Amino acid sequence: MDRLDFSIKLARKVGLYVMQHWGHASNVTEKSSFQDLVSDCDKHAQQMIVQEIRKYFPNEAILAEEGLFEKGDRIWIVDPIDGTMNYVHGLPSFAVGIAYAEKNEVIIGVAHDPLMLETYYAIKGGGAYLNGEKIHVSKNSLLKDSIGNVGFYVGFTGPFISAIEKNVRRMRMTGSAILAGAYVACGRFDFFVARRANPWDVAPLFVMIPESGGTITDLSGKEANLESGNYLFSNGLLHSQLIRILKKVRETQ
Repeated sequence: MDRLDFSIKLARKVGLYVMQHWGHASNVTEKSSFQDLVSDCDKHAQQMIVQEIRKYFPNEAILAEEGLFEKGDRIWIVDPIDGTMNYVHGLPSFAVGIAYAEKNEVIIGVAHDPLMLETYYAIKGGGAYLNGEKIHVSKNSLLKDSIGNVGFYVGFTGPFISAIEKNVRRMRMTGSAILAGAYVACGRFDFFVARRANPWDVAPLFVMIPESGGTITDLSGKEANLESGNYLFSNGLLHSQLIRILKKVRETQ
């Protein structure tokens, strides 16, 4: 079975399910803190994805947000609802994320936004797409004309915004790492900064950003991987300018 086609169809199928409970998810509970939520919808959406992967690719490992941490040379990386905080509060900006990697290299990445009916996907060497149309990062090379996104992380987000706010047109905090990166890939954002992210938060971006012409590093400008945790995703043209600003950020925690 074609893994890309499988991933797209599965993400859309799960998207139909999660939309049925958007804004009124059941059994919303705290995970690591009151700022980290999970619902029955997250768990059931993950179960739907895992069951399909087990059915068609039984010998491949799965790393998924809600408590499934397998290892292997062939591995599926799953975020059933990226942006749970938005989802449970009835806000937009959440997505189903599915990626496939071989020997720690992401080969396929899919991000499906069920509210906007937008499916972003990429395959290594085959380009990046939005609903079948090829996408590319922005061509903006001036920070003063840029719009960026930053993830929420206590002690970092405020200092970073203070450091950059006079240099950019606008900053946004949309609440879904996968969608923020997808928006970089299609040119809606010029960059996205994530201070702390898990592999399932960003895995699709590790093929989507390069295939759309963008750049990924950690926050110091070094090569990043799925275990780095800290990321700068950009159109490439602004990358060095952003790294210089990031190196001046002094966290308060």
